[in-house]
Amino acid sequence: MADMLAAPGDLASLLERDDLDEYKATMLIECATAVVQAAADGQRIVEVVDDVAEVTAGTGQWLSLPQFPVRSVASVNYDGTVMASGPAGYRLRGSRLFRRCGWSDSPLDMIPVTVVYTHGYPEGAQELQLGRSAVLGLIRDVYDNPAGLKAESIDDWSATYSALSTQMDGTPALRKALHWQYGRRR
Repeated sequence: MADMLAAPGDLASLLERDDLDEYKATMLIECATAVVQAAADGQRIVEVVDDVAEVTAGTGQWLSLPQFPVRSVASVNYDGTVMASGPAGYRLRGSRLFRRCGWSDSPLDMIPVTVVYTHGYPEGAQELQLGRSAVLGLIRDVYDNPAGLKAESIDDWSATYSALSTQMDGTPALRKALHWQYGRRR
């Protein structure tokens, strides 16, 4: 199953409906979550336990992990050898691993490092609320308008749909807010 920043029940509450097709709602939430995560530099945002990252270490003392925030590191395999945490091995600082003696002696070495770690925000964390709000905002009009119509009328009835929701793209301001909240700002 793909990441989801909201649940079908959240969409049902927003639309004030109790007859949602759960499969359709789940698919829309997964797609909107992907849009939000893309605006956040590809960060997964939701908590992922025991994710495996393969990174290449150079001569520096710092090794950045690809996803953040990093909650914990279960293991570090340095060029085929399991490393210990602590002063003799590595230390976790933010979303990077520090090794006092550096990760390689030669600037030409590209040492493979496999890290098993937990990253992202746990379910229910306040930090997820912007992403959840964005997901629900992107799909609120899409559920009942899968064709992406801008306007529709039958006899004396008419409806106009939000262009933002039909495109599931988000405004530049929303994409900037998501990048600021969840993306890498280095």
